[in-house]
Amino acid sequence: MATAVDERGGRRSGGKRRQRKRAPKEKAQDAPVEAAPLAGIDDLQALATAVAVMAAPELVPPPITEGNGYELNLAPAVLLPDTEAPPAEEFQDLLGQAVGLRLDSVSREYGRGDEMHVSALKNISMQIGPCEFVSIVGPSGCGKTTLLSLMGGLDKPTSGHVYAAGLPLDQLSDADLADYRLQRVSTIFQTFNLIPSMTAEENVALPLTLAGIDLEERRTRARHLLELVGLANRARTRVNRLSGGEQQKVAVARALANRPGLILADEPTGSLDSASGEVILGLLEDLNRRGATVVLVTHDPEVARRARRVIRMIDGRAVELEQGSETIRNQDPVIPPTRMHWRDTLKVGMRATVRRPLRTSLTTTGVAIGIAAMTLIAALAGGLQDALNSPALARSQLHQVAVYPVGDGSGFSAGTLATISRQPHVRAAWGQVAMTGTFSMDDASAKPATLPSGALVSLPPRDSSPEMTLLAGRLPRSDSAVEIVLTDRTAMALGFKNAAAALGSTVDFNSTSGSLVVSGPPVNPVTSPLFISLPVVGVVSTQYMPAGAAGALVPYTFAKDYWAKMAGFNGWKTGEFANITLLADSGATVDVVRKRLETLGFQAQTFGDVFRGFEDLLSRLRIALLALALVALLLACLGIANTMYSAVLERTKEIGVLKALGARSRDVLLLFVAEAALIGLAGGIIGTLGAVGLAQMGNAAVDRLVQSVTGTGIDVFRTDFGIAVAALLLAVVLSTVSGLLPSMRAAVQDPSRALRYE
Repeated sequence: MATAVDERGGRRSGGKRRQRKRAPKEKAQDAPVEAAPLAGIDDLQALATAVAVMAAPELVPPPITEGNGYELNLAPAVLLPDTEAPPAEEFQDLLGQAVGLRLDSVSREYGRGDEMHVSALKNISMQIGPCEFVSIVGPSGCGKTTLLSLMGGLDKPTSGHVYAAGLPLDQLSDADLADYRLQRVSTIFQTFNLIPSMTAEENVALPLTLAGIDLEERRTRARHLLELVGLANRARTRVNRLSGGEQQKVAVARALANRPGLILADEPTGSLDSASGEVILGLLEDLNRRGATVVLVTHDPEVARRARRVIRMIDGRAVELEQGSETIRNQDPVIPPTRMHWRDTLKVGMRATVRRPLRTSLTTTGVAIGIAAMTLIAALAGGLQDALNSPALARSQLHQVAVYPVGDGSGFSAGTLATISRQPHVRAAWGQVAMTGTFSMDDASAKPATLPSGALVSLPPRDSSPEMTLLAGRLPRSDSAVEIVLTDRTAMALGFKNAAAALGSTVDFNSTSGSLVVSGPPVNPVTSPLFISLPVVGVVSTQYMPAGAAGALVPYTFAKDYWAKMAGFNGWKTGEFANITLLADSGATVDVVRKRLETLGFQAQTFGDVFRGFEDLLSRLRIALLALALVALLLACLGIANTMYSAVLERTKEIGVLKALGARSRDVLLLFVAEAALIGLAGGIIGTLGAVGLAQMGNAAVDRLVQSVTGTGIDVFRTDFGIAVAALLLAVVLSTVSGLLPSMRAAVQDPSRALRYE
C-alpha cells in the first residue's frame, strides 16, 4: 500500500492513523485477500506493493478523495463501530452554502486628526476558497482580529476591497451587511459574547429570533444544536452560571443557528483548558468536513497546525505560507430574511427592563405620579362639569334662597308664600311646616318611660327637592301619603336597636306647639291636642332636620293639612310656615332673587358664598394638580431618558453582539424603543389605577361635605374608560418619545467598536 504524500513533501499522518484504524477491520472482513503489512516495511516495499495492486485493475476500487483533494490509499471503506457516524437526521441542515473570501489590497487605519494614528492592516491581498480550513497566526496586536472583523462584515476597510460570497462587503449598505451577517457568516468570539441574562437555549435561539423564525421552530433547533455540542441538560441554565468550556460550546451552537457557510473563530481556545480546547477544535474540524469554510485566528502554533492552510501576520501584513484554492466571485443568492416579530421585540425589551429592577421601578414610579396627577385633573374637570349641570344640583340648596321672618318671628302665612312665588326668576316655592311635640309607640308595652320630644317637619315637595340618603327604608310615596320618616336619634330614643328595626312600626305624634320651639315661649300653643298615628317607612340622619334637632319628617301636603286642622282646633291665625324656600331658575339668578326679596323687606339668605368657596377650593386644587403633573411628567421623561442612556452604555457590548449576529440598526432601535414603551405602559397602568383609587376617596370625602347642602352625593372626580385609555396612551407616547434619542444612539453603534467596549 502506498503512503500518501501531500504537497508539502511530507507523509500525511492523518492517512497513517486511518490505516491503523481500518487494519483490524480489513482482516476481519476481507480474510481471502491478503492485507498489506502496515508496519516494519520501508518505502520501497510500499511502492512495490502499490504497483502490484495497480497491475490488477479489476481489483482496484475507485479512488477515494478527502475534502482537500488528496487521494487516500485505503481498502474498500468498512465502517468501524468506534468511528460510526451519527444518524443522518442529527446533522442535517447544519450549514449553508460554503462562502469564499477575497481581499484585494485591503488596509485598515484608525485615528483621525489629533487622534493617535494606527495602521492595523497594510495592503493585504488573499483568497480563501469555499470549504477551506485556514488558520491565521501571529502575535498579539498584529491585526488578526481586525482582519476577521472585515471578513465578517463587522468593519469596513479604509482602502481596498473585501469580497465574500460574491458580495463587495465594503460597498454594501448597513442593511445588506446585516443580512450577510445573519445568513452567510457566524463568528465565534474569544470572550464568547453571550448575553448573561439569557439562558443557553435563548442565546442559541437569538439569531433565529432576529430572523423572525417561529417560536416553536427556533426552540427545536436551539435544543438540537445544544444536544449536538453536548449541553442538552444545560439548556435552561443562564450562561453566566456555565463554565468557560460550556460557554464556548454555547457560542459554537449559536454560530450554527442560521446555517452559515463561513465560520470565523477568534482565538476559540484562548480562554479554555487543553481538554475543552480540543473539543472546540474537533467541532471546527467536523464542520469543515461537512462543507463549511472555517477561518481560525490563533497565536498558538499547535492550534494552527489543525488547519489545512496557515497564514502568518506580522505588523499588519499577511505572509502567505501556503497557496490556497481560487475562490469564486458569484454564489447562489439567498432569500432576504424576515425580521423580528413585534412580539419577540417586546419580549426582549421586557427582559431588559427587569435587569435593573431598582432603576426601572424608580422611573416607573415617576411616570405613575405624573399620569395619576393628569388623570385626576381630567377626572376633576369632567366631574365638576357634570355636577354643576346635574338635576340634583339644580334642585339643591346651591340654587335656593331661604326667606326668614323679620321682627317677632311669627312665621309666614299661605298668602305670603303665594306672593313670593310670583317673583321673577322663581321656579318653585314652598314653606317649611314645623311643629313641636312628643313621639310615642302605638304599642303600649313598647313605650319608653319618658316620651321623647322633637319636631315634626315637612319634607320639600317631591318635584322640587333632591333625593335624600336614607339609613334604612324609603321616602314617602307622595306628598300626601300618611307616612313618616324618623331621624336616627328619635328611633334610638323610642327603643329601636337600629334603623332597620324601626321600619313597619307605628309612631304616635302629639303636638304641643304649632311652631318649631328653639328657645323662649312657644308660638301657637296647643290647647286642643290632636293625636296622629303614622307608619314608619324610613330612617334618615338628623342632619336633615333644622338645626340638627331630633324628630321626624312627613310629606309636604300632609303636614300642611295637619297644621290647618290644628289651627282650626286651637284658633291659630298665622305662623303656618317657619320659613319659605325659593328655587331660582338658574345659578346666575340666585343673587337677583335674593336682592329682590331684600328690597321687599324680607330677610333672605343664599348659599352662593358656600358654592363660590367650594368652587374656588376645587380650582386651586386643579391648579396644584396640574403643576404637580407637569413636574412629575417632566421628571419622568428625564428619568426615562437617563435610564435608556445608561442602558445603552451598559449594553454597548450586547449591541455589538446583536449586530454581529445579524441585527439591523432598525432592530436595535425597536428593541430600545420597546423597552422605553414598556416602562411607560407600566407607569401608566399604575398611575391610572392609583388615580381611580384617589378619585373614589375624593368623591367619598366631598360627599360628606356637601351632602347636607345638596341632599345627595356629587361625583367631583369622574373616572371613565375613556380617561383611563387616554392616560395609558399618554404614558406610552411620552415614554417612547423620551427613549427615542437613546434608542437612536444605540442603533447607530459601530459593531466592531461596540464589541471592544468594556
